[in-house]
Amino acid sequence: MMENFQQELKSMLSLSGRMNRRSYFMNLLMIFGIGYIGGVSISLTYVSKFFWVLGWLIIGYSVIRELAIASRRIHDLNGPTYLAILYIVAAIIALFVPTLAKVMLLVKVGLILMPGDKDNNTYGERPASMIVV
Repeated sequence: MMENFQQELKSMLSLSGRMNRRSYFMNLLMIFGIGYIGGVSISLTYVSKFFWVLGWLIIGYSVIRELAIASRRIHDLNGPTYLAILYIVAAIIALFVPTLAKVMLLVKVGLILMPGDKDNNTYGERPASMIVV
């Protein structure tokens, strides 16, 4: 059972492969929800330091997960992985720069709306049209 969990976690955090638009959108919504829980947990510092640590662990997981889905979505557009790393760095900087935050919102919407390659590309076969989490 633990081996299965580790395999699923490795699959969820993988930077390789492709992801369709619907899967990206649904995963993005889940990441926002998980990140929100992390933020609420951080705000519970007055209850216990445990919640502060737990909150930062949750947010760290959310950042890594968003890197993974952004990478796979960019691969679907036949773009390189380093664009996903730039995407995450820009998203972190956007926390402190409101103008960049607006740009990053447009980038996320663009990744949701732009159709991927219809055929196989450098990063693999065309992803299935179903939603994959």
